[in-house]
Amino acid sequence: MFLHSILPLLFLPFLPTTLTQGTLVSSATDSNGISLYEKLEVMERLVLDGAVGVSVNPCSFFRTGNPNSGEQTSAEWVRIVFHDAITADLAAGTGGLDASIGFESLRAENVGLHFVNDTIGIFASFVSAYTSMADLIALGLHATLMSCDPVPRLIKLKVGRIDATGPGPEGVPKPTDDLNTTLTAFEKAGFSQTEAIQSVACGHSLGAVHQMNFPDIIPASVVTSTNLDGGSNFDSTPAIFDATNINEYLNGTGNAGGPLVVGFNSTTNSDLRLFSSDNNATMLALTEAQKFQDTCYTIFEKMLDTVPSNVVLSEVIGPRTWTMGEMHADLRSDGGVVFSGSITWHSLTETPITKANYTYSTSNGGDVGVLSSAIGVSSIRHGFGTITKYSFSNMLNTTDITGISVMNGLYTTPVDLSMFILLSQTKRGGSISAGPAYVVRAAILTILLSNATTPTANLFNPTKQANTLSPTIKLLSTPMTAYNTSSDYTLFKGILSLGTAGSGPGALYFDVRLGEKISVKVAGTLVGSCSSMDINAC
Repeated sequence: MFLHSILPLLFLPFLPTTLTQGTLVSSATDSNGISLYEKLEVMERLVLDGAVGVSVNPCSFFRTGNPNSGEQTSAEWVRIVFHDAITADLAAGTGGLDASIGFESLRAENVGLHFVNDTIGIFASFVSAYTSMADLIALGLHATLMSCDPVPRLIKLKVGRIDATGPGPEGVPKPTDDLNTTLTAFEKAGFSQTEAIQSVACGHSLGAVHQMNFPDIIPASVVTSTNLDGGSNFDSTPAIFDATNINEYLNGTGNAGGPLVVGFNSTTNSDLRLFSSDNNATMLALTEAQKFQDTCYTIFEKMLDTVPSNVVLSEVIGPRTWTMGEMHADLRSDGGVVFSGSITWHSLTETPITKANYTYSTSNGGDVGVLSSAIGVSSIRHGFGTITKYSFSNMLNTTDITGISVMNGLYTTPVDLSMFILLSQTKRGGSISAGPAYVVRAAILTILLSNATTPTANLFNPTKQANTLSPTIKLLSTPMTAYNTSSDYTLFKGILSLGTAGSGPGALYFDVRLGEKISVKVAGTLVGSCSSMDINAC
């Protein structure tokens, strides 16, 4: 039915769940030792960072091909949400937004040279142990609306979706389907007739139907040197998310609702059959800009939240005014701890302060006193206003640090210095013949060690899988051996080899585990390189 076609994270807090600016409480973790809140924080950083959104900015931009093709990435990102979610079976508790569409690119219902694989291919580089492909598909819709809506607002974005391991059932409504077949598909997924009309009307505010994909709908005469794929737009503003398509449909002006309303082949005029099925009552209720936006965001949010019954979604992502960016601990030569990172602030209306204030809390309920960051560095982003990042680095004289509090408690997060990866001493090496390898070094408080427990180094490796461009996360693990001591810490190292298969697209992360205790994770992109071909020498 829908026919248009760097993660700077080092140190993550331990297990908080609430999204308030104050106290955070703990929650359960998944099999990778990651809490739902930690996933939310990573997505929050992606939202503010904007790295995903560059592919749909401006809204008319085509990210993966010839700019004269007549294609539009933003429209593809709306379409993929619908095509992935609509095959859900509400009664059975299966399907929905689960990235199964990555395995379904060859189906006739998902036709489009630049549809499934182009979209999945863009998102693949952001997949990690924290960010599933399904969550990234949801983020893509958020990014599209932020770029294409003239008055953007934040869609209620959540995380926690679990990627499917294979294709889901067929059942995306097609242009040739009769009205009953279309409504039955929506009903199975949990959408009423009114919601079905809203879903299609909102989705078809952007983009076009393309002759190269649907020659039975679009005549070859629309193909030109600046419209090589033969796009026939739904309305006269295909790169603006607004109610123009609805008003043109009702008034018979402009594109009159597009090629699925007034196409030369009446059997494929599926939008006309659907829109008129309640005597245009739903369409008439969407003509005003605010009503259109309110309704469309609500129906899009329902699509995003249509997930298998075993999936638990997070609270809504703020993003909060004050958040923490990357954080990491390392050791000085004298055994003291250096703790560094960055603080992020954003506002649509306020002017950023010069420096951010923060303090470290201790186990006795006290703190180390108020500290100040470096001078903030600001940038401007559409829909978010000013975003300012404040870096900090402190030499700590105690390991008795339990948390960090920003701006008098406007943001707080736990800190654990009892076990952490030594970023400055963790290296990437290996050879062409043997494949990449990593030596992971970590500091563990000696008082935590016992003869019965051996720490392990772990790598969460995005790995290629058959029949989809979406990677899956594979866990590699190796025992660590002690090689030195430094003040209160014993130092360990372990070597992880990826072999000739290496990694697929996506972001690698490392952690260290000692029994049930798990260190914070370190992003592979921030690990330095070793010039030696022998990883043991690194």
